[in-house]
Amino acid sequence: MATCIKVKDVRYHYPGGQEALRGINFTVSEGEYLLICGANGSGKSTIGYLFNGLIPHFFSGIFSGTVEIFGMDTRKMGISELIPRVGLVLQNADAQLFNSCVEDELAFGLESLGLSGMQIEKKIHETADLLHIDHLLKRPPDRLSGGEKRMAGIASILCMNPSILILDEPYANLDGSGISRVRECLRKIHRAGLTVVVIEQRVNSFLEDVSRCLVVEQGKIIFDGKAAHAGDILVSQGLIPRYPERNKIKSFTTALPGAFGKTLLSVRNLCYRINGKKILNNVSFDIFRGQSVALLGKNGSGKTTLIKHLNGLYRAKHGEIQFNGHSLAGKTPAQIATMIGLSFQNPNDQFFKSRVEDELRIGLQMVKKEPKEWLEKICRLFQLQDLLGRSPFRLSEGEKKRVAISSILAMQPEMIVLDEPSAGQDGRSKQMLAIMLCKLIHEGFTTIFVTHDIEFARAVADRWIVLDKGQIAGDGPPESLEQIVSLV
Repeated sequence: MATCIKVKDVRYHYPGGQEALRGINFTVSEGEYLLICGANGSGKSTIGYLFNGLIPHFFSGIFSGTVEIFGMDTRKMGISELIPRVGLVLQNADAQLFNSCVEDELAFGLESLGLSGMQIEKKIHETADLLHIDHLLKRPPDRLSGGEKRMAGIASILCMNPSILILDEPYANLDGSGISRVRECLRKIHRAGLTVVVIEQRVNSFLEDVSRCLVVEQGKIIFDGKAAHAGDILVSQGLIPRYPERNKIKSFTTALPGAFGKTLLSVRNLCYRINGKKILNNVSFDIFRGQSVALLGKNGSGKTTLIKHLNGLYRAKHGEIQFNGHSLAGKTPAQIATMIGLSFQNPNDQFFKSRVEDELRIGLQMVKKEPKEWLEKICRLFQLQDLLGRSPFRLSEGEKKRVAISSILAMQPEMIVLDEPSAGQDGRSKQMLAIMLCKLIHEGFTTIFVTHDIEFARAVADRWIVLDKGQIAGDGPPESLEQIVSLV
């Protein structure tokens, strides 16, 4: 088989950062199905940026070595020349979607290829049918759920028929049915002859599909071989999480003692519409102090909309939310933040300082008791010591997530609300996050987290609330809801 990608002696430094790639070498053959995996910050996404010329044409820094696409040096090709050949689906879907509706997103790339209106319309509907997103075509991207944005981003690249398709974290934020659709789609286009390269943390299902696996660690390739032989190194590197039993995790802080079992949050008859579409329909539940609650459901079921009501970002048109017996109506998000801390699905939406340490200190300014000691505990827990002087915008997506959660925890709110905390996290980080949340729960912190990661939900939550079409389809202990989750 002919070689379509050749990477030789590539080294790369991001501006002001550490060396991201340290002399990597590999080739990809036409029609190959390759999985690239590794820990957060290992250099996986950076490798993806090599293929379509973002490095060295868009990202500044120090680049050496050569990258060839179909025998042509990417340094001698413009990005416009590479786009028809190499399609990259970015890890952060928001960075890729900028048109007024999903249909325009798909049309944008096709128009740049000079296709006729009839050809564009045909290709848009073929791609939408393949990914089952016809119902999203007329909707604006900023009104989509995280998983729906992911599907739209994949469709916008796939419809241009690139010779090489690169997907960075395609499973992030997707529910089970979304994962199945993407997985089957990639199988189909690979069987049709397309070269597919996937950069992913949720590796188990991909190992059954891909022909080859690269494992990256600290900018170096430490494994390059058949996917069937990669299992042992993925386990030894902590890339497949092994969650501890909750009752064996010891507490680490005495920040918020006492008062277990009392009602902390009460939601009654919550309704919400967006552009006439009913997103939440008479949602009611109570959360008790010290509980850990996983909020589950399909993409678009209303999970993120619900939690944005908890910190005042959205205001209920009908219904009431009480915290510690007092209504949240009339309180600003800033006032609510000291009681209920929300970490967003997209951490970039949460950052506005140039250094990680400054992001953490914003929350610490609201804590009068031993802020230095609390900062040190947070940094140890999330392994942030080496990131404090760096820009949060220059971190890997997994590192950004850790910083975003830490900045919320710095304020020591009574309730912590996390939107997809395990998305973009490697196995080690998921284990660490599960342990951290369990420790906080043992000390009386109350947590609610949105997730599609069922294994993570089993490891952390003592209660599941399942949403379906804006209504509660199930509420109770995890073991009683496994079947409901699989159906919605």
